[in-house]
Amino acid sequence: MPYFIGGVTADHHNLVARTPAEFKSMNDIDVLTRHEVLSIQAEDHTVTVRDLSSGREFEVPYTRLLLTTGADAVVPPVEGAGLEGVFTLRRLEDSVRIKEFISGHRPRRSVIVGGGPIGMEMCEALAALGLEVTVVEAAGQVMPYLSPEMASKVQARIEAEGVSCVLGQKVEGIEADGRGGLRGVATAAGDIAADLVLMAVGVRPSTRLASDAGVELGVKGAVKVDGRMRTSVEDIFAAGDCATTSNTITGLETWVPLGSTSRKQGRVAADSMFGGSPDFPGVQGTSAVKCFDLTIGRTGLDQKQATDAGFLPAVVEIEADSLHEYYPGRDSMSLKLLADGESGRLLGAEIVGRVRSIAEKRLDILAVAIGVGMTADDLQYVDLAYAPPYSTAVDVPIIAANVMTAKIRGSGCGCDTHGLS
Repeated sequence: MPYFIGGVTADHHNLVARTPAEFKSMNDIDVLTRHEVLSIQAEDHTVTVRDLSSGREFEVPYTRLLLTTGADAVVPPVEGAGLEGVFTLRRLEDSVRIKEFISGHRPRRSVIVGGGPIGMEMCEALAALGLEVTVVEAAGQVMPYLSPEMASKVQARIEAEGVSCVLGQKVEGIEADGRGGLRGVATAAGDIAADLVLMAVGVRPSTRLASDAGVELGVKGAVKVDGRMRTSVEDIFAAGDCATTSNTITGLETWVPLGSTSRKQGRVAADSMFGGSPDFPGVQGTSAVKCFDLTIGRTGLDQKQATDAGFLPAVVEIEADSLHEYYPGRDSMSLKLLADGESGRLLGAEIVGRVRSIAEKRLDILAVAIGVGMTADDLQYVDLAYAPPYSTAVDVPIIAANVMTAKIRGSGCGCDTHGLS
């Protein structure tokens, strides 16, 4: 949706994965849009539905029921949150409303409340439309799930693009200008002028239907499911942003609302509902965000999570080149690698690099290595593809593994420094 708002794609219909007509023609599935499920009668195996166009209510029987109610945008309880010009970005119609508002009102100044992934993507989108952008983040850094040193690189880059960052501050109110528009947002550090405000402080699982039906909730209030996407109520399943999952490294229940997770859980749920016996293995939280010309990504555990899980974390940070010095297009990237200091098992990684450095390729290599339980020693000898247009002879993940192995062994650098900056 940020790419539709920013003009990367001109038609919001391109964002629809499949239309109701396509569901019918391809799979003989009836999709009822503008219909709201009001309640679930688990004992009777029925749901009560309201047709929002006519107001008619009726019951639909089910043999098995899948809940994919997703998540809702969090709106801070501040005065003025309902004013015209204040938006959240969670559903397709939100992006259309934002796009129409920008076209019709020509705002000059925007405030993004929240410096997470959506906030970063919308920095780029709004700046591309010529708006002044200020990010207000309650934490002391943008991208709060990154380590401070990596987040500071992101902040420096977006500030170089003209984005202002107000960190460690909460929005205390949003004020109207008395003429039908916005004056700005209020913080303890002062007021910030704004014609458009985007609330991007996060999401929460949408679970009212499940809770009212007696379905057990788990971590973060998401619907608790097992590896087959079964809930605590017989014949009711759940998947996607409304459902829990498990962390593949710690085994602990977690909630990771990502589109990639939703797709995989949906596939497991469908197989399970129709007699299969799959077991969703969980996730390790791999994600990537593009902001201007930066790729920002992470996978696995951070230091606190690793310590809480009983590991003795060892950390290395490197700056490495994407290509040999002589090859055009070379750029550097920052990589932070986390491993267990006793066993060498890889636990987590963060990466920040220019888009042309293909940092996400290196992150994916590390995600697989972490997922299969590799040690830093194992990663040193992974046979990666090499040619000068694509990488250095010893690519970034292997350089990091070399440094990590040397650190754990206490033998100094121990790395081939080719490609290090």
